[in-house]
Amino acid sequence: MDAFLIVLQYVGAVSFAISATIYAVHKRTDIIGALVFSLLTCFGGGFIRDMVIGRIPPNLLVNREYHYLALVCALTCVICYCLGFVAPIGRFMRKHQHSVIIEFTDALGLASFVVLGMESAVEFGKTGFVLLVFAGCITGAGGGILRDICAAEIPSVFRKHIYLIPVIIASCFLVLTYDKMPQIVSIIITMLIIIVIRMLAFKFKWNLPIPKEKEIENKKERESKEEKELVLK
Repeated sequence: MDAFLIVLQYVGAVSFAISATIYAVHKRTDIIGALVFSLLTCFGGGFIRDMVIGRIPPNLLVNREYHYLALVCALTCVICYCLGFVAPIGRFMRKHQHSVIIEFTDALGLASFVVLGMESAVEFGKTGFVLLVFAGCITGAGGGILRDICAAEIPSVFRKHIYLIPVIIASCFLVLTYDKMPQIVSIIITMLIIIVIRMLAFKFKWNLPIPKEKEIENKKERESKEEKELVLK
């Protein structure tokens, strides 16, 4: 089980590093920007989780395994960044499969880190349904939120392809089934829930409803009219 979780850590880190690097290339950042985006995406959520559950200093700063993980993440980022600009295969991937690659690697990293987040909280002696679900959700999605904030964008978890819904469903499933079935089975099903729902949402463009621009403009006009009337009174 421990070996499986270690593999999961590296799979998640590499997956997030690839998706973050492609995102950085799309945003036209330099190599330092790509490295920051990759490290934020991989470790930002875990950093927040450790602060919340009281693990101070966080794992990233004191655990040698995390240092190796950060090194692997950085190397993956540098390799992908160079391929993205130089190698023909990098150009082909950007031209024909950019969206699929970034969505799948992001979904894989997300699934891996949700599991690792809950495992980390349990290992630190934390219990409670809400806390464990939060640990899974923030570890999976927190890094992406920080990355998008650094890119001066509204985080995609709040507006694109029902991002948080599979994370919450999978985290609840993992907490409820962790002690009731073989742990590896529970983990694999949890990861499949996230990957399958995320990819289906991407393929069929599933999004939660948001206000239309016309509705927002009408609301602003009504509010402006009401303010003027109040001033006149």
